[in-house]
Amino acid sequence: MNFCFFYLPLYLIFMKRYFVILVVLSFCGRAFAEGGVVGFIKKVGTLLDSMAVSGIDRRYIESPAKPWQVILQSNMNQSDLKMKSVLDGKALFDETWGDINWEPRIKTDVATYIGIWAGYRGYGLGYSRNVGGYKGSIFKLGAVGSSYGVNFRIHKFQTDEPSVHLSGYMPNWVEDDDTYPLFDPIKVRLLTLDAYYLFNGKRFSYAAAYDQSVIQKRSAGSLMAGAMYYHSTMAYDEGLNADFIMFMNDIGKIKQYQVSLGGGYAYNFVPCKGLMISAMGMVMLTIYNRLDVWRYNSNLREIQKLSRQNPDIIDDEDDGDIDDMDIDDMDVDEMEELIRENYSVWPMEDQPKVTHHSRVIPVIDARLSITYNLGNWFINANAQLNRFNYKYYSDKGSLTDWYINASVGVRL
Repeated sequence: MNFCFFYLPLYLIFMKRYFVILVVLSFCGRAFAEGGVVGFIKKVGTLLDSMAVSGIDRRYIESPAKPWQVILQSNMNQSDLKMKSVLDGKALFDETWGDINWEPRIKTDVATYIGIWAGYRGYGLGYSRNVGGYKGSIFKLGAVGSSYGVNFRIHKFQTDEPSVHLSGYMPNWVEDDDTYPLFDPIKVRLLTLDAYYLFNGKRFSYAAAYDQSVIQKRSAGSLMAGAMYYHSTMAYDEGLNADFIMFMNDIGKIKQYQVSLGGGYAYNFVPCKGLMISAMGMVMLTIYNRLDVWRYNSNLREIQKLSRQNPDIIDDEDDGDIDDMDIDDMDVDEMEELIRENYSVWPMEDQPKVTHHSRVIPVIDARLSITYNLGNWFINANAQLNRFNYKYYSDKGSLTDWYINASVGVRL
């Protein structure tokens, strides 16, 4: 009985979604056969128009006569990736006692994106590019009905200056915070796919808050069941990052896969005509939490071991190796050339890829939106916060991802 109840939210979401897809495909096939391309487009539009008002209480929700939404968006976002590894310090440095804590943190500057969204009755797509802050892009797809919705988002970014917290006995206790410049950046790719089901879709509209395909006329709320798929890739497995990989316990790439189910509540508050304030909170539990890590070896350990055992063996030979160089006098280009010529990274011979399944953990999804409608025009600001965690033996981390959208749009 508990098993059935646990999967009920996912069942409701996707059975509803599959039914809609089957109806649309059946209708589209017949429309295309009867009227060609033009007839096909018109009949699909008619179907979406009827679906937009089906089952809603028009005292609470208004479906505008003009079905298209074109929205100019400005996006501000920040990603905060925290990682931690615990290393055997004695294996790296003779003067070290016990473990070393290596805690990189990639907290991006607040980045600004400009983009556009185009949709028809809640079905649409958008794309944004950064105009300030770190390099990146955002791609979004959305499909929203009266009692269900599906949202898809891809976010990419990279950085070559993570901050690092280092602590350990060397031989005295040392604790330091500083940036750690990399010649090859850490590349991060985030993909989220979330779906929800509204138990009061008749009077409450999620679309009114986030794509403005309908208008909420009176205050209403709804319990929600939700599901989320999350996938992230963090890669820094280039030869120039041999030292960073070593300090991450030889891990050069991490991929995480999560499937979460949960529930929450959303409320649209309409204090006066045209103005709406919406808030949503959802707590989910991961039912599938997989972590793939790629492990790498490098000649950095051998270079370090050789210099520790025979500190004069390389310095006595003027062969141009790394120990013959006066590193303090080098500029950035000379240092990069030196590392590129002397360091090399390759996959571990024994278990280069390891898969680890983690325990069930909570995932937080919180959203806030403010919308003002003025005839066919509307303005909107909305925010979203997500937090994801991972753990691989002594290595662990978390990713906090938030964004704020400000937009102005028109219905056509």
